[in-house]
Amino acid sequence: MTEGLLIAMLGWWLGGFINNIVGFGAALVALPVVALGNDMAVAVPGSALIVLALNVQMAWNYRQHLEGGIGVWPLVLGGLPGALAGVLLLRHIPDAGLRLGLGGLLVAYALWGLLCAKPRRRVLHGAWGAVAGFFSTSLGTAYGINGPSLAIYLSFRGGTLQETKAALGVFFIVSGTIIVAAQTLAGVQSAETVLQFAASLPSVMLGGWAGIALSRRLPDGNLHGALFVMLLLMGANLIRQGMSG
Repeated sequence: MTEGLLIAMLGWWLGGFINNIVGFGAALVALPVVALGNDMAVAVPGSALIVLALNVQMAWNYRQHLEGGIGVWPLVLGGLPGALAGVLLLRHIPDAGLRLGLGGLLVAYALWGLLCAKPRRRVLHGAWGAVAGFFSTSLGTAYGINGPSLAIYLSFRGGTLQETKAALGVFFIVSGTIIVAAQTLAGVQSAETVLQFAASLPSVMLGGWAGIALSRRLPDGNLHGALFVMLLLMGANLIRQGMSG
């Protein structure tokens, strides 16, 4: 138990650090590390609590960059059925299957980021926000990772890195609240997940503050490529674990 908590604390410090540098990636970075010493049935619900707290921190720190009419309601409308789909996945897929699914998600997202991501400002129909909300809450509930679909959606909307961070913070708070509520109602949250949250919260907050401090010294766009390469390697390792399990 103690070793698992220490590994979780290390993973979430790193996740908080990366998240507040580039605006996303906390669970993407932390979960493969946390999974080294914890069951996915604990790591995934625990991550939902941690990510929710971390993004309250990020939204507050970048609140001055929030645009008017950010478009939260489409996210909510898509997120509610998405959370139900995620609960069904989490309840009925074994640990090895969750690792395979998470690994595949990381590899696909990393390849998209390395090969396809070309941010520029666009006007998007609200329906795309609902689609992003559905995949955010379904993948967040099942795998603890609600960021890829929102990051892709916001990258297509464009904007500065600070505007994107502010919007992601707000979107993640909405998505994370839906995810935690769905997991609690489904009985997935437990004393063990709350213990991991309590142990990891100081680490993720400290990592987040360090990331904010560093990001203010870096130009826009730094570290995105390195992050996607790291996610690609982590995803491949999780796929290996899932196939050997």
